[in-house]
Amino acid sequence: MRLVELRRAAAVLMGVAALAAMAAEPRHTTRNDLVGAWHLVRIDVQGPTGSEVDPFYGSSSEGLLIYDRDGWFSVQIMSAPRPALEVPGARPAAPGGPEAAAKEGALDSYYAYYGTWTFDAATSTVTHRATGALYPSESRASYTQQVRVDGNRMTFTRSSGTAPHRIVQTKTWERVRPTAASKS
Repeated sequence: MRLVELRRAAAVLMGVAALAAMAAEPRHTTRNDLVGAWHLVRIDVQGPTGSEVDPFYGSSSEGLLIYDRDGWFSVQIMSAPRPALEVPGARPAAPGGPEAAAKEGALDSYYAYYGTWTFDAATSTVTHRATGALYPSESRASYTQQVRVDGNRMTFTRSSGTAPHRIVQTKTWERVRPTAASKS
């Protein structure tokens, strides 16, 4: 009888050890994990001297990223503060005018592009291929980033430069919860 109890205890311990080992292994992100709408939580930049403000997006950024199942995406990011600028009734015929500085500030504080996306499960990278962009020269551009999804959080990591001038940018996104209108 004692041997049976020992075998049961050993089986329970082995099961607990197997569950602990599975929990310790990082979960692999899948393509389906990316599908949906995400809002920007923060952008972190680590440079040669430590934490830095992102040179492109600035601080206090917010944004929305949408991936659909068919391989299309759209991303929009804006930084604060944004200039006050009224929506015109029509586009001006000529550049310049009294609102030129505010329009420049609006452009400098907003970023958007859209296109197609692919996911490489082996390297856990997502590639955005721009079809259209706020900056016309970015149309047809391609951007690849490491991606990891943990629960309702998605993290992009992109590095540039080499030591000692290496810069690592991390964007953290959180899944957008469906609204009451989208459930009906």
